[in-house]
Amino acid sequence: MKSLLQVFAITLALVAGIQAVSAEEFPTTPVMISLLTPAQAPTSEWDVKGLRIDLLYGRCQNMYGVDLGLVNHTVKQEVGLAVGVVNYTESKVVGAQIGGVNIGERVKALQVGLYNEADDMSGLQVGLINHTRLMRGVQVGLINVIENSDLAFLPIVNFFF
Repeated sequence: MKSLLQVFAITLALVAGIQAVSAEEFPTTPVMISLLTPAQAPTSEWDVKGLRIDLLYGRCQNMYGVDLGLVNHTVKQEVGLAVGVVNYTESKVVGAQIGGVNIGERVKALQVGLYNEADDMSGLQVGLINHTRLMRGVQVGLINVIENSDLAFLPIVNFFF
């Protein structure tokens, strides 16, 4: 408990040094700690450029850096590394998602997990089940689905360029 309070105190100190940006952009913080959104510092309306730790569930607008937690939710764009039980990005992913479930809309990345899903995938999916609508890359897993391919389903390895 004492170490959790120390982490919280350090986070608050870092948040105090947050830079404000123009009205068209979201404010940015170097560190975000989330217990269960909305119980997080700072709020989910912020961007993170650095480290985000989501103890149960955390949400932010844009994430640039390392995202660690149980359920990591990014509304706009995730650039970097996401490691969690669930990594969910509503829009663009660039980098890597490693977890049980990895979901993104436009993904230019490596996805490693039990279930990987992307609407538009460029890269590599490695998992038990891999699914994408559009693919430029390779899937390795037990069930591999590429909707825009002539062979939409192939076990073990599937690819489309």
